[in-house]
Amino acid sequence: MKRLISAADVQAAAKRGERLVVDDNTIVTAQAADEARELGVELVRGDASAAVATPAPAPAAAPAPVEPAAASAAEPAAEPATGSGTCPVLTYAREHEPVLSAEEMERVIGDAIDKGVWTEGQLAELFGSALGGASARTCAPLTVPVGVSGRHIHLSQADLDALFGAGHELTCAKELSQPGQFAAKETVTLAGPKGVIERVRVLGPVRPETQVEILSGDTFKLGVKAPVRLSGDLAGTPGVTVIGPAGSVALTHGVMVAARHIHMSCSEAAERGLHDGQTVSIVVAGERGGRLDNVIVRANDASALDFHIDTEEANALGLKNGSVAEIVK
Repeated sequence: MKRLISAADVQAAAKRGERLVVDDNTIVTAQAADEARELGVELVRGDASAAVATPAPAPAAAPAPVEPAAASAAEPAAEPATGSGTCPVLTYAREHEPVLSAEEMERVIGDAIDKGVWTEGQLAELFGSALGGASARTCAPLTVPVGVSGRHIHLSQADLDALFGAGHELTCAKELSQPGQFAAKETVTLAGPKGVIERVRVLGPVRPETQVEILSGDTFKLGVKAPVRLSGDLAGTPGVTVIGPAGSVALTHGVMVAARHIHMSCSEAAERGLHDGQTVSIVVAGERGGRLDNVIVRANDASALDFHIDTEEANALGLKNGSVAEIVK
């Protein structure tokens, strides 16, 4: 295994008054080499497995000056300078800077991505076009547009009739990111044990069962303990009373805080090496950027690529509709 000498190792050796021993299995970082020159720490060649550092020799009296002999044109490049000890002192040359092998670099980068030190997008920005062929494709950022949702309600036709009148049809106010879905002009009031929330937007089209998606902060105002759930997972959820202009409906269940998720088509999932139900993370850049874990992939052919979070999560990370985030597997 390669041994790495970092700037911190050089600084520690300088404090102890020691030299650092290196061999062919030692990697000296550029910053460490610079520190060694600045701090006067000698990098000496020897058996690094036997000793990492050796005490620096005491200064010797300066020898009498000797007139240098002219070098022969056939002579090889000068050997590294030697100190008063038995180990030659390495004269660091930037053109001979130790580097990782391609295999070692790939392993280091892979480990850094897995541990969240770097993201694939950051690597793509760092290396740019220098990453050719398969490497460039491996480091291509898995970006996704952001869709921010406030509290809203999906109604069944029976509940829509009870709230707005028999045979009522929702009026589209704005198309949403998912095909065929829209924000309606209609709004309702939610009433819980502790309070009410007015002007809650109805989303269309109608669904087989009514579902209420609120914010975490709303649970305190309404007085309900709504779990974090994916859409459609209504078992064990609490209910509220929904009030419309033509009547009200007392729900026995259906209230949740929406789990963050990513919509995409099956082909979009395959292109990104993802699958329906997979849990990924999202990384967001910017002044309030950060990482969101436990993001569920929802892949089906009726979906379009969009990362859905609620307004509380979006505000925490400084996101808005149309922002771009990055998927981390």
